[in-house]
Amino acid sequence: MQSPINRSLFVIITALLLVSVFLISPAQLPVIIYKASLVTLAAILGYWIDYLLFPHMRPGINDGKDQEPIIRSSIAIRRALIILATILGMSLAL
Repeated sequence: MQSPINRSLFVIITALLLVSVFLISPAQLPVIIYKASLVTLAAILGYWIDYLLFPHMRPGINDGKDQEPIIRSSIAIRRALIILATILGMSLAL
């Protein structure tokens, strides 16, 4: 688990980079916001694609029976790959 200091550091670095982009080329800031919103939308879309294709095979579900750790990890990896493919597809198509 990440400590709050590590997460705060990434937030600070991101904010500083956005400020530097604004100072160097203010016209690029809307482009960055647009691209970030598309990646976020693709991640949500990928999650819902996985959820609708595999409604009974979710990483956090436990139907009263214990799943083996390998099955649980493969379910999580499948979800990550679907989300990755959706983000890449949307990013490369634009």
